[in-house]
Amino acid sequence: MAHPVLWRGKTFFYPIGNTSAVCLTQDLCPSEKADVLLLGCGDPRHILYTVYANSTGSQASRKLDFTCCDLESAVIARNVILFTLLADEGAAQKAPQIWNIFFHFFLDKASHDLLISQCRKLVELSSDLDSWHNGPYGHFLRMCTEDTLAELRRLWQLYVKTTTCSPSEAKAFESVYAADVKASKAKFEFVFTASRAAGPLSMYALKMAGDHYNIYWETGVCSAVPKRPSEVSRPNPTLAYSMVGDKFAVHYGTDPLSCFHLAEALAPAVGSTRHPDQFTLKDVVNVCKTQFSRWCTSVSNVLRSQLPSSSSPLIIRCFVGDALSLCQALGYSHTTKSTSTAFPVAPWKTPCITFDPNAYGTGTQSPAPTTFNVIDTSNLLDHVGVLNIIAVTSPILQRTASATLYTEGLASGSPEDTLAEQLCGDIATMGLLLGLIPACFVSQFTNRSNMHEHIVRLSQNATQNHERLAWKLIGGAEKLLTDLDCPIDIAPEQLAGVFLNIYLNMFSHENVVRRLAMVKQSSESIKLSGIIHYHRRSFVEILGVVKRRVITDWDSTMNMLHGKIQNDRTLMTGMNFYQDLCCQLHLLGVFDVDWLSLKKVQEVHRVERPFVFRDWKTLPQTLCVVLVVPGDHLRPLLPDLDEAGTPVLQCDVRGVATQNAFSAINTVFGTITTSGQGDSKTAAIKEDATGRYGTSPLVVWFWVPSIVLVNERRLSVVLSVLSTPATCTLATKRGLDLSIFRADLGDEHLVHILRQRPNAVPEILEEKNLQIGGRPTKTSGACTFVTLDRECKKPLSFTTRVDIVEPETKASLTSGATPTVNQVSMYSIAIVLGDKSLQFPFPLPIDAKKAKLRIARKSLYIEIILPLKLVLGDTDSDMFPVIPQGGDLALWNMHRVNLDQCVPFSIANKKALGWVNPHVSLMMSDRERRIPNGLTTGSTLLDVKRSLHFIFGHASGLAEGKPPLGYALQMKDEPEIFVMFYITDLRLDVGSHTMVADAWVMPSSPSVEKFEAFSQVCSHLRPSNMKMIGMGVEEKKAWMHLLVAATERCRTWEHKTNCEYRVQGAIPLTFEPDESPICSCGAGMGTESFVKKYPMLRPLAPCVTRAVISPLFALSYIEKVGNLEDIIASNTPLTPAPAAVVRNMCSACGKEGGASGSLLICGRCKVVRYCSQGCQREDWKGHKKSCIAPSS
Repeated sequence: MAHPVLWRGKTFFYPIGNTSAVCLTQDLCPSEKADVLLLGCGDPRHILYTVYANSTGSQASRKLDFTCCDLESAVIARNVILFTLLADEGAAQKAPQIWNIFFHFFLDKASHDLLISQCRKLVELSSDLDSWHNGPYGHFLRMCTEDTLAELRRLWQLYVKTTTCSPSEAKAFESVYAADVKASKAKFEFVFTASRAAGPLSMYALKMAGDHYNIYWETGVCSAVPKRPSEVSRPNPTLAYSMVGDKFAVHYGTDPLSCFHLAEALAPAVGSTRHPDQFTLKDVVNVCKTQFSRWCTSVSNVLRSQLPSSSSPLIIRCFVGDALSLCQALGYSHTTKSTSTAFPVAPWKTPCITFDPNAYGTGTQSPAPTTFNVIDTSNLLDHVGVLNIIAVTSPILQRTASATLYTEGLASGSPEDTLAEQLCGDIATMGLLLGLIPACFVSQFTNRSNMHEHIVRLSQNATQNHERLAWKLIGGAEKLLTDLDCPIDIAPEQLAGVFLNIYLNMFSHENVVRRLAMVKQSSESIKLSGIIHYHRRSFVEILGVVKRRVITDWDSTMNMLHGKIQNDRTLMTGMNFYQDLCCQLHLLGVFDVDWLSLKKVQEVHRVERPFVFRDWKTLPQTLCVVLVVPGDHLRPLLPDLDEAGTPVLQCDVRGVATQNAFSAINTVFGTITTSGQGDSKTAAIKEDATGRYGTSPLVVWFWVPSIVLVNERRLSVVLSVLSTPATCTLATKRGLDLSIFRADLGDEHLVHILRQRPNAVPEILEEKNLQIGGRPTKTSGACTFVTLDRECKKPLSFTTRVDIVEPETKASLTSGATPTVNQVSMYSIAIVLGDKSLQFPFPLPIDAKKAKLRIARKSLYIEIILPLKLVLGDTDSDMFPVIPQGGDLALWNMHRVNLDQCVPFSIANKKALGWVNPHVSLMMSDRERRIPNGLTTGSTLLDVKRSLHFIFGHASGLAEGKPPLGYALQMKDEPEIFVMFYITDLRLDVGSHTMVADAWVMPSSPSVEKFEAFSQVCSHLRPSNMKMIGMGVEEKKAWMHLLVAATERCRTWEHKTNCEYRVQGAIPLTFEPDESPICSCGAGMGTESFVKKYPMLRPLAPCVTRAVISPLFALSYIEKVGNLEDIIASNTPLTPAPAAVVRNMCSACGKEGGASGSLLICGRCKVVRYCSQGCQREDWKGHKKSCIAPSS
């Protein structure tokens, strides 16, 4: 397995999502088919919302193909019930019952009857794959494997069985279920994490989220009424069975409100002056139900609109199993075209993944995708580690500029430190090595707001930070780079240094000094230190990814790394895993150490003949060791193991003076049978479906180098727990070595030594033969050589060599001409020599101004050394790339928005907009806020941000009361206006928790039609109702790029065959003030709302193009972004501080204040409140940093 094996102690069932729905196709081109892989998919909210978001506009014809994977079969079983109900006749009429089935703990009779009836139907249709795929749902709802269908059928049968038991059994079931629900409720006084779903308005949702959580867990239904109706009394059987067992085990933080977009309920509707404080919990619940109904209706419409002879525009494929294993199996199937793989379905399981041949076979007419342009990993990052995710997903991510990997996590600690820690290295360095990088890291901004995280931290003193990132193929932002797998070169000594740094960071839990420091810290630190995501195989998987990307002397690199690891003294227990590391390097074909060569192994075997190998004729380089742990020995230990949570299991091979640990183990409860002897011995395991609750032994197997078993006579095999600070309590009971079971290597009843793993199938390529794919080779083109700093942590420069081959260029060089280097884009340069210009792209931003040249006039080549340009604030004007892709245009770092589905909000009541200024102020990091105001700041990005802050302040009416009619952008000290735009609405981009301006752009390009139109409206465009925005040269260029991206983001029309972007081959078209940077394809399209808003400007309608303008937020994982207290306390907001943010809650303990205003207020800042002087004193240490008296 790609992840260490965890003991399943205290686990939970997650049937309902805990984050708001997002559109999974928002980074794809409108014409692009969506092949989407959902790993750890959870409930189907993202699919529902994505189908809804694709139901109108140019993407309405997009084909959607989702592959959904979840380890928890009950999640998939529930999702299938939902989708099949939506495919049936009368789905709209059943919407209330469908809501109840999916979200409520208890059901009324109508909902319960509908559920059981549907389950009976599904059981009848699911006897085998053919039956299912030929049934009424098989055309759009597919099963990836036979095992998946069998497991779902088992659950549907269990749901039905709850209605066929005796009255006494039914009563007992209801009683236990109700008791489990009551016991599962969180013991915290306040639980309002669902307020995150309100995004920028979450300050107004805190109390309602807390109230709803209590009502939901006390009544079992989504309601604003704290009493469950008497008719709602039946347990929801879909919540009674899961991996945890036959019991209600839903996670205590579950709240259905978290799945939706609460901002829609709290923002004042157009025409309303209602304040968000005036909205009730009933309003919020009703909006959630409306959204759910809206999304479900879109799915039903798509499924019902399909013609019998055509393929389904929506396909949903289901897989029950481990996400990492599925990715490896998909990659293997894509390469070998085989449907049978050697990757286990899941941890604690013996079957391997075998895909449905009718969907994944070579002769299939419409094969299922095995590579994807969207891979969403939910919050798996927290559970399996981001490096494991990247290692298995990068090979199956399609090689296009729009292809995106999404990760999200709820990290603890300082937000600005989390990503580098998770990556175990510098972000840029890891991006170069692995080929994937967060798109916003390069551009230094994001369109996705995390204001809700600031509010949660402010209200709860929480340390968690939810972050969703879009990862792209590195170099994909450069239109000149056609090969997104373009290899890089690194010197072996530097690459070995990088690898060692990664190694030390991945296994920092083995650093004893660090562990002792953690023990002295808080209990939370001890808990976090027990979360282990990586073992030596994980590290080798990463090396394998790099091996496929990097051109270097690999053997030299690995020999250096081998020596560095052997000499390391930082990881005190690191050498215990040395044999494991060497074994995994061999198994994955990454590298063979000298002593593990077949020749050396056979030499040792001729000299050393241990008794256990008496019947072996030849000895392979690696062997599979199987350990059988008797059930009667393990059962007494279960309470202690459960109390330890989810500790990591490993195996040791111990001798008199040696101890070698092996962490890449496989485990299953079952019985083992063997046949044959010596090197022909094989083993088969029959899994016990009852698992730990049955009587079968625990069977463990793992690979070891053969020499480990030959060099010493008296060896034992031990199953143990990996020691971490979190296992201290267990160590007091099991001893410092944390042993669970020990057996002598020669005990043939409990230990088996095999040439192949148990249950091996000869025709399937085995694990130890799954070699790394072909190495990259140097091509005739220029290759990028990467130079790192002295510590081998951060990249400093790129070097490329250009061979001069054209006769004219050769003549120029030999005659003494000096080449010049010009910056073409953030990622590319042009080398000009004579009349010739050669362009070269690079994977990360470079600084051509600081380029160094080495000219070889005799050898006819030029070497260019370019420093990287990754300093915060030092971004170029082309930070909004738009890249041609397959006849369409891809956006690199700005997601697409369906403006007509973005809810507009009213700006009539300024008091209802107290959230706007804090929201747009979070565009600025602490560093940027300290830079003095001025026309230019030295940072093009900051200049653009300040202009946007100005625009949103005026568009909301908060700056001067009435919004202006339009905005004009012009250069400083120049009279020409290079663009004008008009904002018809401010809207909520709920999927990204932000606000956007619905704008209509008119570049100042001269044309007869535009001149005539402007002359008809010029009397309405007076200085008093227009806002002029002056700027410098670089900001003007940035706006030219931004306008292209802004019009492309919300495009509902098709580019014409004679589109200027295609004809001129330039994006933007120009930087000249009297010419248009954008194409004319969208001019005059869909202008009804523009004319309705501004009837006096009707003559301009044919000249304007719709655009979406949104804030550019600072990145909290790169630098510190001020919390809301800082923003409120500072004097920069255009309106009074929104006291609603913190007004009704004690800042220290979270206690609610009463209606009479019983909380004490800070006498200095007049903002933060406390329930007592004790709480105020306790909070002063943190609050004093931002406590500033308001100006008079």
